[in-house]
Amino acid sequence: MPTEVKVIIDAIGHSVRTEILRQLAERPLGVRELAEATGTVVSQVRKHLAILEDLELVVADVPPDERRPGGRGRAVLWSTNIERAEEVGKIWIDYVTGRPTPPRAKGR
Repeated sequence: MPTEVKVIIDAIGHSVRTEILRQLAERPLGVRELAEATGTVVSQVRKHLAILEDLELVVADVPPDERRPGGRGRAVLWSTNIERAEEVGKIWIDYVTGRPTPPRAKGR
């Protein structure tokens, strides 16, 4: 299995992360709102968001280098990166159906 496919499955194969993506596709939310919507504690939501952000499946309205540790400061609003979610879905579908997957564009 290609590494990219394994990373995708590890990220979106978790039910809470999938629910986070769905919630954020509807509207931008903060960590506390996501915790409430998913029935998960804030610290776990932050971990899930970090995994999703590494795969570029979510975007925040505050760049990583401007965020304060532990959620102190202005609340960060998160959204699903719909374009990337569609790309990741296609990569997964291409893999499981045996189709070749084109290489990713530079910068991703």
